[in-house]
Amino acid sequence: MAVSMHDVARAAGVSQRTVSNVVNDYPYVRPETRQRVLAAMEALGYVPNAAARSLRAARTGLIALVVPEFRARYFAELAEQVVRAAEPLGYTVLIELTESDRERELKVLSGELNQLTDGAIMSAVALRPGDGRRRRPGYPIVLVGDEVLEGPIHHVGIPNREAALAVARHLVAGGRRRPMVLGYRPHVHITARMRAEGFLDGLAEAGLKVPDELLVGGDWSRKVGRQAVEEHLSAGRPMPDAIFAMNDSLALGALRALAERGVRVPEDVAVVGFDDVEEARYSTPSLTSVAPDVEALASTAVAMLHEQITGKPSGLDSHVMVGFSLQVRESSR
Repeated sequence: MAVSMHDVARAAGVSQRTVSNVVNDYPYVRPETRQRVLAAMEALGYVPNAAARSLRAARTGLIALVVPEFRARYFAELAEQVVRAAEPLGYTVLIELTESDRERELKVLSGELNQLTDGAIMSAVALRPGDGRRRRPGYPIVLVGDEVLEGPIHHVGIPNREAALAVARHLVAGGRRRPMVLGYRPHVHITARMRAEGFLDGLAEAGLKVPDELLVGGDWSRKVGRQAVEEHLSAGRPMPDAIFAMNDSLALGALRALAERGVRVPEDVAVVGFDDVEEARYSTPSLTSVAPDVEALASTAVAMLHEQITGKPSGLDSHVMVGFSLQVRESSR
């Protein structure tokens, strides 16, 4: 016969209500009473009914991680870190892809798309500042990335502008004077704009400017990185002496094209990416890349969401920027 909460209460010499308070981790239980109840639970082998607890608390134990795609390895690594941070807090993470669609992102913000979850962590690329007014009141949500919305919406960001500035200074210090910007799309979304602005400002410090023919647009994929470099070389345009790719996928595609054409890296062209995905460390040559602190990004976002769900203070500000480092490897030495 299963052990009941009543059995635990009798063994611990407390009321059934006190046992319920301990099971639900309510803060207003004296430490000695809490310990006595926990000892009785262990001695009797009592296992709380998780489903009943979630119903009483109006929670499911599910949180959503909403990302634009998984083609870029960065989002897979972000998902891994979110799952690791959420598990000790008792959450199961559901993954939702928006494919950068604005309407899907708005549905997440309004709570319409994830009605069975306790809250959501979203990497949004299509939202606008004024969209914050469309958030469903009371629905816990944390944004990760560059976009900051109007209203009391928690946010964890990466200093993209400062990181790109560091890339420019690194290349200039290495004697590079004619860099290509690969994946230049400043009018598409804020992340692209911040990275482009930071890099161009860093060049301007040294009195340098990127010619228009070296501002190369396109999706941030390996295929586009390879094709863009191949087309530039085939057209006989002047060679850059460096390539700053807006993410590692573009950079890895560029490395492939340069190798196929016999262009030496870094002797002829230095290459730098962004995100520091695992492949960057094992490419040939290994890829210099900006490494955002994804672990801190994920753990901070989960802590912010947990605070909103439970009401337990996390001690965090509502807007937090995590750090980064420039991992210098063979492709730019």
